[in-house]
Parts: sequence; structure tokens; C-alpha cells
Amino acid sequence: MVSVLSELVDRELVATISWAKQIPGFTDLTLNDQMRLLQTTWAEILSLALAYRSCQLSPPPRLMFASDLVLDERQASECRAEELFDHMVHLIRRLEELSISREEFLAMKALILTNADIVLEDGNSVRKLRDAVLQGLHDCVVAQRASPTTSASQLLLCLPLLRQLDAVVRRFWNGVRRDGCVPMNKLFVEMLESHALVR
Repeated sequence: MVSVLSELVDRELVATISWAKQIPGFTDLTLNDQMRLLQTTWAEILSLALAYRSCQLSPPPRLMFASDLVLDERQASECRAEELFDHMVHLIRRLEELSISREEFLAMKALILTNADIVLEDGNSVRKLRDAVLQGLHDCVVAQRASPTTSASQLLLCLPLLRQLDAVVRRFWNGVRRDGCVPMNKLFVEMLESHALVR
């Protein structure tokens, strides 16, 4: 099961890199800043995507890694991923309470990418991009919500939870890597190793 999850994460990393390049202004950043942002935020981005997919499932809480791979609490325990499961369920419930739309989800993903707390080559350009993403999120919420200010605030309050999940995700996969029982693709390993270098 963990080996299948590892393959899925690797594929999602490739897709996330391609997605980031579609964000207007992202490829205008220096190549190093693009890499640093992705290396720092991939776990948060993948966690938000996993939670968003899992919102469509009926109770009890489960994690939809793919349409044909749904993890329940017992299976998570068998994978030694109890901590990850518990944190993800908390995020899923938060998103369900907010009834997050697809447009809001995509704007939140872009905000996570541009909101990394790291030293950058051209921090000013990244800040401008983040401001543009924030404005996009605001416009999206205003267009869809009856109480946009409250809704925007509630969405932004998910960011600390995602930052906590970042540590949980990395801890789990670093543990898997140390065990050496599951093959991990080069990109995935590089993303795990890069974390200490960019902080």
C-alpha cells in the first residue's frame, strides 16, 4: 500500500510542477525561486488537494488518494500513518464546513505556493505575485459568497493547519525512506532532501 502511495505522490509532484507553470507570473520568477517555492510548499499543496478530493466521500472519514485508492482509518494504521490521517481528517472537516468551491480551492493552492516563508533571490517579485493571487482569491470569494469577508477569513485560517500538515507529511515520508522498504522515485527523494536546504 505505501509503495502505491509513494508512486501516486511522485505523479502528483510532476503534475504540481506543471500546474505551477500555468499560474500567470510564476515562470517570470527566477528559476531558483520557482524551485525553492515548490520545494518548500509541495506537501501543503498535495495535502490541500487530498483533502479537497476527500470532501466528496460520505462518512466515515476517508482519504481519496485516487479514484481507485481510498484509505480508511484502519488502513492508515496499517501503514503507520495514523498521525497523517488524523490531521487530514481535521482539514477535511474544515473544508466541508466552509463548502469550499473548486475556484476557491485553486486560488488557495496558488496562495500556498507563493506564501513560503523562505529566503528568496527576488522576494519583491514573489510578493507581487502573492498579492495578485490574494486579490484573485478575494474576487473569487466576493463573487460566490453572501458574506465574503467572513468566508475569506475562514479560508485563510486553513493555512496554519496546512503548515502543520507539511511537517506531518514530511515526517511520515522521511520515516518511510529511512526504513528503506519502499522504493521512492528520484524527484520525490529530492523534494524531501531539499527541505533543510531552503529553510
